[in-house]
Amino acid sequence: MPGVSVTDGAQWATTGADGGYAMTVDRNRRETDLVSIVSPNGYTPVLRDDYVPAFFREVPGGQGPVKGLDFALVADAAAADPEEKWLMVSDVEVSNRSDAEARNTLPRWQGQVEAMAEVHGATLTMTTGDLTVSDYAAEPRRQGGYDILREGLRKGKLGHPYYPVIGNHDIGGAATSVGYGGSLEYWRRNMGPEWYSFDRGGRHVVVLEDNYDSSGLAPQLAWLREDLRRHAAGKQVLVFAHRSLFTRWGPGAGMQPIVDELAKYDVRMFAAGHNQQAEYRRGAFARSVEVNNMGVYGIDAARPDYKILDFAGITDDPDTKENEDTGYIAGTHRQFEVDDDVALVSPAEGSVHGAKAGVPVELYAEDDGRTPATAELTIRFKNGNVVRHDRRLKFGRETRPTGRVNCYTPPGGTAEPCPTAHVSWTRVSSRISGLRPGTYTAEMVAVDTAGKAWPTVRTTFQVVADGRLDQPRLGRDWTRQGGGEESRSSAEDDPGARLGLRWAASTGEQFHLNGAAVWDGKVIVASQAFDSPYSMMLAYDGLSGAEVWRTYLDGDAESFPTVHDGKVYLTTGVGRVYALDAATGKVAWETIDDEHVAGKTVRRYGRAGGPVSVFDLPGRSVAVYQAWDTVVCRDARTGARLPGGFGAPAAWGEFHSVAVRRPGATTAYLHSGSSQSLIAMDLGSCKQQSSVDTGGDLFTQSSPAFTDTQMVTATSSGVRGHDLQAGAKVLWQAKLGTASACEPGPPPVTSPATRGAMAYVASVDGVVRAYDTASATPDKPVWETPLGYLPGESPMDDKWRVAGGCAAAGPGSPAMHTLATETVVYATTWDGRVVALDRASGRRLAEYNLGAGVASALSVSGTMLYALTDDGSIHALATTRIRGQ
Repeated sequence: MPGVSVTDGAQWATTGADGGYAMTVDRNRRETDLVSIVSPNGYTPVLRDDYVPAFFREVPGGQGPVKGLDFALVADAAAADPEEKWLMVSDVEVSNRSDAEARNTLPRWQGQVEAMAEVHGATLTMTTGDLTVSDYAAEPRRQGGYDILREGLRKGKLGHPYYPVIGNHDIGGAATSVGYGGSLEYWRRNMGPEWYSFDRGGRHVVVLEDNYDSSGLAPQLAWLREDLRRHAAGKQVLVFAHRSLFTRWGPGAGMQPIVDELAKYDVRMFAAGHNQQAEYRRGAFARSVEVNNMGVYGIDAARPDYKILDFAGITDDPDTKENEDTGYIAGTHRQFEVDDDVALVSPAEGSVHGAKAGVPVELYAEDDGRTPATAELTIRFKNGNVVRHDRRLKFGRETRPTGRVNCYTPPGGTAEPCPTAHVSWTRVSSRISGLRPGTYTAEMVAVDTAGKAWPTVRTTFQVVADGRLDQPRLGRDWTRQGGGEESRSSAEDDPGARLGLRWAASTGEQFHLNGAAVWDGKVIVASQAFDSPYSMMLAYDGLSGAEVWRTYLDGDAESFPTVHDGKVYLTTGVGRVYALDAATGKVAWETIDDEHVAGKTVRRYGRAGGPVSVFDLPGRSVAVYQAWDTVVCRDARTGARLPGGFGAPAAWGEFHSVAVRRPGATTAYLHSGSSQSLIAMDLGSCKQQSSVDTGGDLFTQSSPAFTDTQMVTATSSGVRGHDLQAGAKVLWQAKLGTASACEPGPPPVTSPATRGAMAYVASVDGVVRAYDTASATPDKPVWETPLGYLPGESPMDDKWRVAGGCAAAGPGSPAMHTLATETVVYATTWDGRVVALDRASGRRLAEYNLGAGVASALSVSGTMLYALTDDGSIHALATTRIRGQ
């Protein structure tokens, strides 16, 4: 084949009419010499037995010339398809640091490969680095890590090309290796060159090594310049590397010359890993996305994930007059270790519905590999007669927003086209009307895109005359995380333990460590997008669920919105701060921290994402939030930055604490990043007053909360009581069950709920505990209740976790986000439940299976409880009370 580029990473050649090529290789440049090709559009290099494409060949030692280094290419229709289905995975960190790690890591990795192999129609996997932990392994063990990586690909039968990208943990040479080239030795022996490219689907794909600024970027830049000159003109360009252009842990300013070179072309994606966060946002280049893939663990306390990429938004159909290339690369977020989960969320077992109000239908099916396509739903009256039979209810259907839509508009720019709205790929949402009073059964069968069914689910429910049911009502507003300025997560309203689904809505994206504010009859949520740049704020009617407005944002919406004086506030992961009109969703003001524009590119080093806490002071309102390593104050009315501000530990870069205060006080308290410290600050001057270590780390995402007499914090190192008269001195501490038996993630440690002197804490070990902070032994739980698992959701039900060393299940699925009322304590679980406990005794009263994990905070207003699930669904549960019973 003529015209194919061949390179050793520095020199270039082009094949002639007979496919031959010649080049001179510098034998001192690397220890293992490689030559590789830029495979042309419509062809895939023949695959090794581990599915890595053989686009590279090792140059044998000895005197030249060396002949016979040929490359086999296979004509491949998928490789010419601009809408080919790709997978993207990162930071799997296969480890051989010890024999124990080697035993555990192969089953985990093989299970993940099997999950990816189940994705129907996927024909390529891209990685974004840290495939191994070579840098932390002793030199004799480094090769073993690559052996495990490749064995998992073989045993898992990936079945399609697997393109590797080098990460910082993949760096590591042999015992005799020296210098930068030597540090790449094991990678080059096993996975190929550290930078390379190929054409596919009419696009040009570039893989870069961006782990160490001074070592490799200058020669890589020279190679890249020639590669782009040869292959990128007139094509969309996709870039895969390990470190993000936006992250604080990225390649920094030293990467800018490479960014400038890429900016000369039509770059549509810069995909990375490293951060251990699932993030997806508008990128450094026009019309591009910047993606971070989460790995084997995550600092945002989400399950390990991978993505299915969707190129439809950037693909023009040549057979139409319209230009369909108007959007961004998007995708589907997949969670590893979610295995064949299915739920008939509504009508739920034992639920009661009004005949005129109708029955909400909410069906859920999810798997880490399979994709649900349709569901069959059969409703039978108590005599067995079929009264409704829906044969093909579609998962993930497109929808039309019913309220105001505010498309994303960059500051000073013009609005982008809004994306097509849709429900989550895991959901069917509908409603049944016309059922007469009586008892019914519902039967659901979900089927995937390959025709394979999930287990059948059946429930029994009642329909009664509407006049027999108490009608739902709204009560007090819940305007911020924790409900009010004291962050007690304690409601004056009390929906009780017997609840039923009133309505549900799906954003089509995700909720994770978010929450729902209730204000002026509306429920306002921030929807995080793990698989598209379309993070949103949305408002719904609190009683009916009708969408009032939606506003598309820039950056990851990672927290609970705050409503104050008619505005709703939020920060995003790129350091942007928003104030929206709470009635319309229109942007009132916005700012951004640490944004750097260079030519046609932008680098956003700002890191926020946590809640904004707004307080009224004499003559003004102040908005408080953490931006990386600084606590910032702004004028809540205008967004202007106020004097003051102070340093605070950034930890791992997740910020989920609100600032709290007693009514009317000028001193507020908040956790720093990862809840490492409890800080007292003066709101008037925006200055720190004191700081106490609270022992948070990595997966602690909590806020402090007041009791009647003290303050309580909950972090990965335990529950603490603090004396606010003595600089928040620790009065007592109780160890908390923050070790989850065999759970991935790790799951988050979230905020306590307090009522009177009592504190209620849900923990990662699946237990809810109550502490009496006014007792003589506040560190001893008054009661503790394990929440158990849904059937099939124990880690012992997962063969790969068992094979990886899981010997026993813990007390329950990781528990989070308590909320207290007069009679009950609610808690959420990672396996998809809202659980109601008796507040006095801890006795389990009821639980509601919402399908996907419930990792966002709860809210209460009147007889309504609002719960958000990880798959982007909001559930409005209402008190169910039949009059006379």
